[in-house]
Amino acid sequence: MTIRNPIHTTNYSLSTKICLFLLPFVVGVFVYALGDLFLESRRMVRQEAIERANCELENTVARVTGYLKEAETISRNTKWQVLDNLTADSLLSYTQRAVALNPNISGSSITMEPDIFPQQGHFFSVYSLRSSNTILNERDTEYSYYDNVWYKTVRNTGRAAWVDPYDDYNEGHLSSPEMLTSYCDPIYTDEGDFIGVITTDISLNWLSKVITQDMPYENSYCIMLGQEGHIFVHPDSTRLVHKTIFDDADPLTQPDIIAMGHEMMSQKKGYMQVDLDGEVCYVFYQPMVQTGWSIALVCKESDIFRRYNRLAFVLFPLLTAGLVLMFVLCRKIVAIFIKPLGHLERETRWIADGNFNFSLPHSNRSDVVGRLQNSFLAMQQSLSQHIRHLEDMNVEAELHNTELARANKIAEEATKRQTAFLQDVLHQIRTPLNIMMGFVQVLRDDYTIIPKEEMVEIVHTLQHNASTITRIVDMLMASSAIDGRKTIELDDDVTCIGVVTEAEKIFNERLPHMSDLQVETLVDDSLTVLTHKDYLMKILNELLYNAKKFTTNGWVKLKVQDNGDAVLFSVEDKGPGIAESYRQQIFTQFSKFNTFSEGLGLGLSISKQFARLLGGDLWLDTDYTLGARFVLEIPLKR
Repeated sequence: MTIRNPIHTTNYSLSTKICLFLLPFVVGVFVYALGDLFLESRRMVRQEAIERANCELENTVARVTGYLKEAETISRNTKWQVLDNLTADSLLSYTQRAVALNPNISGSSITMEPDIFPQQGHFFSVYSLRSSNTILNERDTEYSYYDNVWYKTVRNTGRAAWVDPYDDYNEGHLSSPEMLTSYCDPIYTDEGDFIGVITTDISLNWLSKVITQDMPYENSYCIMLGQEGHIFVHPDSTRLVHKTIFDDADPLTQPDIIAMGHEMMSQKKGYMQVDLDGEVCYVFYQPMVQTGWSIALVCKESDIFRRYNRLAFVLFPLLTAGLVLMFVLCRKIVAIFIKPLGHLERETRWIADGNFNFSLPHSNRSDVVGRLQNSFLAMQQSLSQHIRHLEDMNVEAELHNTELARANKIAEEATKRQTAFLQDVLHQIRTPLNIMMGFVQVLRDDYTIIPKEEMVEIVHTLQHNASTITRIVDMLMASSAIDGRKTIELDDDVTCIGVVTEAEKIFNERLPHMSDLQVETLVDDSLTVLTHKDYLMKILNELLYNAKKFTTNGWVKLKVQDNGDAVLFSVEDKGPGIAESYRQQIFTQFSKFNTFSEGLGLGLSISKQFARLLGGDLWLDTDYTLGARFVLEIPLKR
């Protein structure tokens, strides 16, 4: 069914139709321009958001780095005082002073190696902790601290370092109820002996407030990862410390989160667009080199483009109203300009009703309407001339009908040949199918009582008939694929010996085994040709197949020789040969000289076309009289 344009079939005025034709182009231009403007605006908004977020993140990292360096300075100053006056009674005053003079730290401790002060006991540690507006102090000689991360890490490495946040709560001893992160500085004597650790503690809650105090957007937030991906700062407190960024990420549906986590753990700087909790977010991350941590700023895409999206809701109604107004004004202007066409339409309607003798008046107007009216006048005058030529056209039509009848007869003959070919194809396929179905039924009903020798023969028969059907299908596919092809890619560099060996293997596997293949190679083993291997093998297999099919008593020979410019593959057999009267037709499609023999009459025709596509040729050697000999010529690579 033909789909018609509704503009042509609707009973609109001409001015309305013209406007409707123009409207899609106008809308297309407007949409393209507006879309380009919106895309560019979105890109600018996105770029501005990236710059703003990066700036905020850098400020945050700089601010946090400043606080961390302040804590490092406190530890170094305290260590200097300890080494200057290393007595058990003075250590507590050092930690108390450090906490009192620095409101940004939550605590400080000095923990000594066992038996540094034997008179004080085996262990010795002092700790000062800020609690509301007071400073709590403890001097502990029973607290075993060797396995604590803030002590063990520094003692093993011998270097000052920030440790990941940890829970320091220890019932019965002065300890912080909050999660802490500590800068741990080892204490060495002048002789280089390790004697203890000074820690300066920062509350994780206080650090989270410092990190999140300035956010670029309403719903933005920060996260901070430790060296092994543990989350230390996050709006969701259930994820803190005990979970890594990879724990809740599905590798199949959230590979972006996993990739971002590895980027942050690798101390890289950048940003990624990821899906967090079902919402698209831009995540900007930056490392804190001195700690091994990484801070990320998360900005939701909906926050970034909120004002931009509001603008779209305003512009689209304005655009629609503008297009409607433009359509109305355009229709009125067009109606004024085409009004004279109405008069011409009434005059030409007479001619449309069959009044060919009605003459339109000549117009003296020089505009398009006047030229159109005079054109209609010339058309009316030419109608009478065309009517006079109708009889001549009828005579010509009879001649064409005669030619059509002749062409129809040729087409009928072609149809008959096609029908005969199809019947032959069906017969060629049906016969082996019936044989196979019969043997399958025998195997199904009497499988257990069939002797082994008969079973082998049945299998061979099934294999032979399956190969016959496969070959028929391959021939039909090859004939269809090669039809109309003029060139192929000759990019296979193969050895002549390799091709002969492969063809010999296929010959020996093909049933029935009534003839042997003799191979004679008169070329070097290293001789190669640049060709299309698949097409070359199809030609050789077809020639060997025919030779084996028609040689029931004797041998088949495959000979390879080099004539200087090309390689000649010759296949000869001891069969009945080809009668001289048929030699001119053997390479013609669908030529079969024995209607009851296997095959479709396509093999030699397709092989010759393949040979020419390979740049060579295929011919019958008429000098050979003991059967049939076909020669395939393939040009050598020089």
